[in-house]
Amino acid sequence: MIVGVDFDNTIVDYTGVFHAVGVESGCIPKSVGLTKAAVKKYLCDQNRENEWTKLQGIVYGSGILNAKPYPGVCHVIREMIQRDIDVFVISHKTAYPILGNKVSLHESAMKWLVCHDIAGKDIYKIPSNKIFFNETQKEKIQKISQLKCDFFIDDLSTIFKSADFPRKTKGFFFNTSACSQELYNATEVRSWLEIGNEFGIK
Repeated sequence: MIVGVDFDNTIVDYTGVFHAVGVESGCIPKSVGLTKAAVKKYLCDQNRENEWTKLQGIVYGSGILNAKPYPGVCHVIREMIQRDIDVFVISHKTAYPILGNKVSLHESAMKWLVCHDIAGKDIYKIPSNKIFFNETQKEKIQKISQLKCDFFIDDLSTIFKSADFPRKTKGFFFNTSACSQELYNATEVRSWLEIGNEFGIK
C-alpha cells in the first residue's frame, strides 16, 4: 500500500504562527484571528497581497520551526510505516519565497520534518528519498500519479478536483474548517484521529 501526504496545513499546523509573525512585523494588529485564513483575509481585504506574500515567505522559511504537527499525525505516520505502508510526503512548495529574503523553503521544510521525528534514517521515519517538494500543483499531481499512490491526504480541495488527479487514487480531504465540501473522489476527514481510523490505527 502506498500513501502520499501533503505537507503544509496537512502535516504542519500553522495556527497562531502567521498571527505571531504578522503582529511582530507590524503588518497586522493583535485583534486579527489566529488562523492563517484570518490573517490572509485581513491583508487581502485591504489590497495588501504583497505583504501577505512576504509573510508566507517568512513563516514557511525561518518561522516554520514555530509551527507544530497536527495532533496525532506523528503517531499515525509512524504506525503506517510499522505496518509496512509506504509513506511519501508530496508537497507543492516553491524553492524560495516569491518576495522577501531568499531562504530555501525546501530545506526549511525538511529541517522541520527531521526536528519532529517524522523524517530521518530511523527505520520508522520517512527517508529523504520519499519526500518530494514540487514547484507547482501540476508537478505535485504528476508525482502522485507516478508513485501510484493508493491514497492521498491533502487540505487542498483543488488537488482532488483536478482532471489530472489519478482516478485509482483515493483521496482524503483534510478539512479542519467549519465548512464542508462535497468531493466525488475524496472522503472528508477532520483530524488525524479520523485518518488513523480509516487505516485501522488507534
